[in-house]
Amino acid sequence: MSGEQAAVSAAPAVRPARGWRAPVLLVLGVAAACYLPFILTERAIFGVRLSNMQLLNIGLTQVNLMMITLLGALSLNYLTGIAGLISIGHAAFYAMGAMAGAVFGTQLGLPFPVVLAGSALVGAATGVVAGLPSLRVRGLYFVLSTFALHYIVVFMLSEYQFRFFDVVGIPFEEATLGTFVLDTPLRWYFFLLVLCVLVYVGLRNSLRTREGRAMMAMRDHELAASAAGIDVRILRLKAFACSSAIAAVAGTLYSYYMTNVNAEFFTIDFAIQFVAIIIIGGMGSLAGSLVGAAVWLLLPAVITGFAAQIGSTDSAFGTLLTESKPQLVNLIFGSLVIVLLIFAPGGIAGIGRSLRDRLSVRVR
Repeated sequence: MSGEQAAVSAAPAVRPARGWRAPVLLVLGVAAACYLPFILTERAIFGVRLSNMQLLNIGLTQVNLMMITLLGALSLNYLTGIAGLISIGHAAFYAMGAMAGAVFGTQLGLPFPVVLAGSALVGAATGVVAGLPSLRVRGLYFVLSTFALHYIVVFMLSEYQFRFFDVVGIPFEEATLGTFVLDTPLRWYFFLLVLCVLVYVGLRNSLRTREGRAMMAMRDHELAASAAGIDVRILRLKAFACSSAIAAVAGTLYSYYMTNVNAEFFTIDFAIQFVAIIIIGGMGSLAGSLVGAAVWLLLPAVITGFAAQIGSTDSAFGTLLTESKPQLVNLIFGSLVIVLLIFAPGGIAGIGRSLRDRLSVRVR
């Protein structure tokens, strides 16, 4: 038997192992995601009690807020990391979603699914308006236009709040899906989990289409994309519409989950956090958005639990850690962003890809 025949006969024996790997990992991931809320609620795993530190001081509410933030991070990563359009006005789309949710849900009393659909349409329309300056200006001037949009929308929400409600904020009723009421963190978890999976899969599949590849070509080299016959102007508006629609839905979900929202929530810091999330997770990586959102939302809880544990020892370090926790969190996040920008521009997702490539080379 020749060498080529031996290689061909050996190939089928390797392929089944690779074919089984993905389904097994998928089943394990689904099982872990479904069992996680019960661990966080019962504070136990398979009947074995876990301490607060063993659970990293993380609760189900924090995980739910992380998933809502993940939707915003996915939408910004799609706009900036995939389409190459830098924006610091993402809090404006959140605020627009909150205002749309208040009009459709609190004032008109429409069903929750209709409220989400209406918020998506309002967000998409706002995104198209926000993307119009990209047809004429580039770079810093376009970034400043998104910065201006932030203050315009927040001003609109503030005026709307004071006109129809009070300074305490806009109240929201419980979200209902038919007879199913999202009145517990556990129910919110499974609803948000399904929604995040659908958005993630939808965005990932869109990148495999002709339009998705054209969007990445526009990001890499706009002039070459135009020369290839791609209408980059329409593509920019589509990217803004899709991104802002998802962010507006996230803003509506955030408002319903908090049951009360105030225009003061949507500060410029709120917008910048999404930029930091996609830098930490990985610019242009949808999976990196999940990593970045988890680090940004859950790390403060871990530090809080660690500070409480150390502080109970009455040591000088524990006292300093307890009293300066907010400054410590800001220091860690700021240092992490700077280090990643310098040594790993691809973020944590880029580091993971590099390690995976190295391991695959060693296995071969």
